[in-house]
Parts: sequence; C-alpha cells; structure tokens
Amino acid sequence: MRPALTKTTGFVCLFALVLLSRLPFLDAGYGVSPDAWRVARVAREISASGEYAVSRFPGYPLQEIICSVFWRGGPSALNGLSAFFSAIAATVFAAIIRKLGCPDWFLAGLAVAMTPIFFVSSVSSKDYIWALAFVLLSVLCALNGRAFSAGVFLGVATGCRLTSLAMTLPIALILSGATPYPWRTIIKFATAAGVVALLAFIPVWQRYGVSFLTFYGNHVRPSWPMILTRSTVELWGALGLLALGIAAAGAWLTRKQPHLTNWRVVASLLLMVAIYIAAYLRLPDQAGYLLPIVPAILLLVYLFTPRRFLQTALCCLLITPFIELTAVGLRPGAILADHQQRLQNLANIRAILNIAENAPGSNVFVVGASEPQIAVLAPHLQRGRNHYVDIMTASEAKAAVENGQSLYYLPTMRRFNYSVNGVDLAKYGARDMRSLLNPFKIAPQIEP
Repeated sequence: MRPALTKTTGFVCLFALVLLSRLPFLDAGYGVSPDAWRVARVAREISASGEYAVSRFPGYPLQEIICSVFWRGGPSALNGLSAFFSAIAATVFAAIIRKLGCPDWFLAGLAVAMTPIFFVSSVSSKDYIWALAFVLLSVLCALNGRAFSAGVFLGVATGCRLTSLAMTLPIALILSGATPYPWRTIIKFATAAGVVALLAFIPVWQRYGVSFLTFYGNHVRPSWPMILTRSTVELWGALGLLALGIAAAGAWLTRKQPHLTNWRVVASLLLMVAIYIAAYLRLPDQAGYLLPIVPAILLLVYLFTPRRFLQTALCCLLITPFIELTAVGLRPGAILADHQQRLQNLANIRAILNIAENAPGSNVFVVGASEPQIAVLAPHLQRGRNHYVDIMTASEAKAAVENGQSLYYLPTMRRFNYSVNGVDLAKYGARDMRSLLNPFKIAPQIEP
C-alpha cells in the first residue's frame, strides 16, 4: 500500500504545481483589464520619482509599492508576483479545508486554483490574488485561534485591496468560537487589523489626504444579462457551474449536516458571500470583484456535500479553465481565451499607434481603456506631439481645439464619452480615427 501524502510534502507539491501551471501565461502584457496596466505604469513612476502615487483610487499601496521594485522585469515579473501569491492562496486554502477535516484537501487546493476567475487573476498584474492570499491566511489563523496574526494578515490584505476590510466581521465570527475569551480575542484581532491597514495607507493619505476615499465611477452600468454572466460563467466557467450543480444535488440528496462545532464557520462563509455579492451588485464592473466568494463557496460545498459528490465536483473544476462548454460546442477555456485576447490587445495597440503617429500635426486621441496600455508600451510618446487620453470633458476638448490640436477618437469612444461625460466629441470637430485610413470613405457615424 502506498503511504498517504504527508502534510508538508503535499503543501510543497501543491504550491509548486500551482506556480508552474501559471508560467506559460505570464507574457502578453499585464492583463486584459486596463487596471493591470495602470499598476505597471504607476510602479514605474514610483520607482523613477521615489514618491508614491495611486494606480487608481482608493489606492492599493502595498501592491503598488512592491511592484515598483520589480517593474523592470516587465509582465513576467509583475504577473509572476501574482502567480506567486496564487500559489500561496491555493496552499493556504488547502490548509484551511484540511483544518476543517477534508481528506481531499490537496485536490481541493488544486481545484480552487483552477477556477477560471482565480486562474485568470493569477496571471495578471491586478491586486485580486494578492489580497485573497492574505485574507485566507487571516482565516487560517482565526481557525487556529491566533487573533493577532489574523489581524495582521487582514491588515496587509487591506493594504493590497481596501475592500478586504469587509472580511472583518466574518473572520471575527470565526474567532469568537475558536477561543475561550471571544471579546478579548476579537478586540485584539480588530486592533491589529486596523493598525496595519492604517500604516499601509499612510503613503496614500500623505499624498492625497482624505480625498483618496473614492473610486472611479466612469463606467456605464452593464445590462442584467451581463451582470449575471460575469457572476456565473466568468467566475466558474460552464463546467464549474456544472460542478456546483453536482455538489448541490449531492447535498440535497443526502442531507449531509456539518458538525455542530462548525456553525460559526458556516455563518461566516455565508456572510462573506452575502457581503461581496452586495458589493458587486453596487458596481458590477468586473467578475474579479467576486473572487473572494470562490473559496468561501467551495468551503461550503465541502461542509454540506458527501465525499463522492465532492470529489466529482472538484475534478470538474480541474479542467474548466481549459475547456468551455457553449451552445455551439466546446471552446477554449477562460485562461486560453484570456491569453489570446491579451495577444490581440497588443496587436491592436500597435495598429492604433501606427495610425496615430503617422497623422500630421498635433493631435489628441481619445482611446479609452487603451490609454494605460499605450502609456506603458510607448512611454516616450508622452512627450511627443500627440496626446492619448481615455475620455474628455467639455473643457478639455475646448482647450485642445484652442491650442490648435485636432481631435480623434476610436470608433466606440464617441458614444462612450457621451454616456460618461455627456460630451459629444464630434461637436468639437473630433473625427473617427478610421478617417485617417481612408479620408474619402468612412463608416457612417452613430449619433450618441
């Protein structure tokens, strides 16, 4: 009989396997999301100036400052940091579920690492995985009754992503059942988390004052079908949703009851899910906002699903980032599609720059989400005759025209600029960039 996998060997193997699985996807830029490119841009700026600046409000100081040390390594370095923290997150998740008594902890740790949103986030330069790794470390410490360590890790998570602070109440609930002195323990935990979080945000406060407590709201609210898609298919993939269905069916058929000592854990996990779903519905801009509920839901699956159904569900999750089921058949899974989209985005940026830099005179190009990518890929153009902006206000458009600059916009940006700022760029003489390709034949304009 082969010996069982030991804890230490299993954790080391899991960490290495997760990290190695990310290596083929670390190139092709910093990610699909423009926010990932904003991290890369500000990392360079912090390194060059020695002064802190936010990639976007409210600031992600610990991640931004650490990235400023590694930015010269390019996408492989910054994405590699996310991959490193994803391996930590998966390993810690395995430790948590093992602590709760799951014999399939290695499989569970690998499964959480393979969920589409987790995998895609782990090869991008955004902060999602960084924060999640420290949140899970905080949960593990709470399960072990280590209030101070749990608070420190939650404070670090908050320094990577402010919304991690929403985990305070769920983790405090776990701590309340892990020690004989719940209130004393919770106070110690909350104090440690608060102090570390405040220390992490000192650079943000020194630079921006209390005005940093905001966020960018220049997004058009998506339709309800898109909101639903982001919170389901983009989060889990079709096979992942099938896995959850298998687990739910098993739980319903067998009526498995978690051990009574786990009721606080169950309540905490349900609270985590509720908090992040509510926050997502407030601003349903990206599926990544829901990443923290993935480990929470998988922990609930373990607690309520019999083992044979659990193993089947976890095995489904192992293949879901590579294969996607659609109404027309099999398609490349989320991680393959993400990598292809990143390659296409790089090609698109090269095409945009080729058109724009061959345009005569001094110009302003409204390029939307492509702006941070252009700033990172071609920083020398920031001092050139052309300027690239994401969107424009009326005063900015008027000032550019008065300075003798011509205005151009990417095909979709006239409508978007109008929906966000109420400004029709065409009223200031702006033209579709396609006119630079063929000034005598251009697609009809779409009025906002």
